[in-house]
Amino acid sequence: MKKVLIITYYWPPAGGPGIQRVLKMVRHLPAQGWQPVILTVADGDYPAIDEGLVARIPDNCPVYRTPILEPYHLYRKLTGKARGEKLPTYILNPHKDDSLKDKLAKWVRAKLFIPDARIGWIPYAVKGGKRAIREENIDLIFSTSPPHTVQLIAKKLAAKSGLPWVADFRDPWSEAFWVAELQQEGLV
Repeated sequence: MKKVLIITYYWPPAGGPGIQRVLKMVRHLPAQGWQPVILTVADGDYPAIDEGLVARIPDNCPVYRTPILEPYHLYRKLTGKARGEKLPTYILNPHKDDSLKDKLAKWVRAKLFIPDARIGWIPYAVKGGKRAIREENIDLIFSTSPPHTVQLIAKKLAAKSGLPWVADFRDPWSEAFWVAELQQEGLV
């Protein structure tokens, strides 16, 4: 059976619609002759948690979890939000007056988090991905985004390993509405 390294930020206990697609794919790939191997984060800051999804991970599916420099941990400290308290996915709202903290958060997001706030995962994911490729004898790299940082990780791993790579973009990335809003505010 061939092996595919699936790079995804969202993996159980993460909940939400994005995880459903990846989880179903992982459950059905073996019937098509592909053994999935997952590369994900050890401590993600997810907008939704669904512990019940953990039970739906196939027993024979290796999962490589790596550290991440998660900027939302710092954002929570600056804004006083507790871990587990929902953060807005897009902190943009043209109909309200932003506080200085909100303006600073938007500026940091627009100028430093390119392509997104998960950029701090790259060095850890590349290291973990190289280990998974070596240990699992991977045949194909598959990356699914958002966050679009996973595409940069996959590109690096494909270049270093020579393996073929399939990129899955679940949401817009080049003409996303929030990019236009950041541009209108002069942040990008």
